[in-house]
Amino acid sequence: MLATKRHASFYLQYGIVFACLMVVLAACGGSNQTAPTTTSNTPSCKHPISMSQINFGVIPAESATSIQDATKPFSDALSKEVCKPVNLFVGTNYTSIITAMVSKKADVASFGPLSYILAADKGNAEAILRALAPANKADHYYSYIITTPKTGIKTLDDLKGKTFSFTDPASTSGNLVPRYTLKNAGIDPDKDLKATYVGSHDLSLAAVLGGKVQAGAVASDTYDKLLQQGKFKDSDIVKVTQSFAIPEGPIAVRKDMSQSDKDAIQAAFLDITDPAALKAISAGGFIKDTDKSYDPIRDVAKKLGLNLDKLVK
Repeated sequence: MLATKRHASFYLQYGIVFACLMVVLAACGGSNQTAPTTTSNTPSCKHPISMSQINFGVIPAESATSIQDATKPFSDALSKEVCKPVNLFVGTNYTSIITAMVSKKADVASFGPLSYILAADKGNAEAILRALAPANKADHYYSYIITTPKTGIKTLDDLKGKTFSFTDPASTSGNLVPRYTLKNAGIDPDKDLKATYVGSHDLSLAAVLGGKVQAGAVASDTYDKLLQQGKFKDSDIVKVTQSFAIPEGPIAVRKDMSQSDKDAIQAAFLDITDPAALKAISAGGFIKDTDKSYDPIRDVAKKLGLNLDKLVK
């Protein structure tokens, strides 16, 4: 009888211990099951960056006001990709964006080929992408020298003594390439033309169409865009020359930016495919690129004997 009571006492104690153990295990198991739910509900960033925001500078290929108003869809799209604010600003001229990159006031910038090499050779810009043309997604464009039918200008030689509009000293298709074209034809732009800088490609086109100048230089991208918008008719213009193919402008970052941020920004741009966002900065998309793609532009500048430092004051 005593043995029976002892056995009963033993089993009772064992049962209590076992029950306690099961409670502990159940609690631990419950904890492991709820953790993934919390994690899965935490929003993740596709291309995180370490910077608090991106300062994105854009050269004024067209008038600064129209660019500033139109580019918000792209800055919003980029912000969503990197999960940080994007402060997009348009320079008053090409030099202002070059200076902003060199002085680290811009983290990312959209350049033309010549303005890029000016920023890169001053030490703080590194090409990581190339923008594609909006109309046909081409990776190149052209420089046109244009006039109107009423001027009677048909050849480069006819330009001597005429008024002429360049865009900006740091523009590839609005200054560097047309100068190269003119000099190869035996025309000194500074002596044989009555030339002026008007600031942007749309203003150069407008100056020619409006008769303020007899001829001028314009990028094919801007020409095609404004033609499609109905701003003028193709018959309103005479194309005196079309240049060799020029690489489309790069997207550059600060050279001293961390590699992880460079990679994230590059990936973010490549992932932006929304037509409205791309249209906002007149791009058809982006491809990876490097500084070497712009060596031919450096060669043209050397052949012209341009002092690149003097172009950025």
